[in-house]
Amino acid sequence: MKNFVQLLLLLVLPIYVSSSEIKQVTFAYWDKADVEIFYITPEEINEDTKVIFVIHGNSRNALDYLSAWIPHVLNKNVIVAAPQFTKTDFRYFFLLEMAESSGRVNNNKNDYINNSISLFFNYIKSKFSLRTQAYSMFGHSAGAQFTHRYMLLSMDSRISNSVIANAGWYTFLTNDEFPYGIKNSPISISNEQIKWFMSNKVHLLIGSDDVGFQSVNSSKGANLQGLTRVDRAANYFDSLVVNAENRGYALRWNYRVLDSVDHDFKKITPFAAQILLRDIENID
Repeated sequence: MKNFVQLLLLLVLPIYVSSSEIKQVTFAYWDKADVEIFYITPEEINEDTKVIFVIHGNSRNALDYLSAWIPHVLNKNVIVAAPQFTKTDFRYFFLLEMAESSGRVNNNKNDYINNSISLFFNYIKSKFSLRTQAYSMFGHSAGAQFTHRYMLLSMDSRISNSVIANAGWYTFLTNDEFPYGIKNSPISISNEQIKWFMSNKVHLLIGSDDVGFQSVNSSKGANLQGLTRVDRAANYFDSLVVNAENRGYALRWNYRVLDSVDHDFKKITPFAAQILLRDIENID
């Protein structure tokens, strides 16, 4: 009976938004709570179709985030997928369930979701018989927190490119206690992982007007990173530069302040799309 219910849950349900079809599937192939994945596909899928994951903010509105991508991918050979981490099941998804916003570490490794996107990617590859061996990620706000921590702690080197936008706070590559730094991280982080993290193609974006204090983590550790999201983004990038120099590692991150942009994923999405779709083929 359980297998039958799971089979029903994995049926694809079409949702129509802005005259484009968004599909939905329930991912149940792991030992965590089920995750709804919304996705859009090109008219024809082939072995060379690419994959981008869009990670929502703390509002958990994955469908809205995905809808904002529709005008940018109409002629692109790409599947864009947006998993939805519910507050009930994944309250601290932006910390990969490894800690709380207060900084208290969760020692129950069974809760961790640092393999989530990797499993979702495997499922999509299998479902559509894709040949691609890499995927890209875009995260905004809490989704940006998720994205940079996922890159650092997932051990999945298939992430080829990412955009981290308007994060509220960060995990610095410093000797500060996790999750503010990497000291006593619940998962061991090797020097090779840090080297890969720094050398990957990452675009760190921050809106110049994202200076409000609403929903900004005000814990002591977060406040030490800066008072506003703008301050914290600048300090994070500066810290990466110093850290890379001290370690002798290449830093291939790009930092950009977006003029007249506030904490709005709809305003950020065109910039993220331009970056992540740059090398994806048009559909003839």
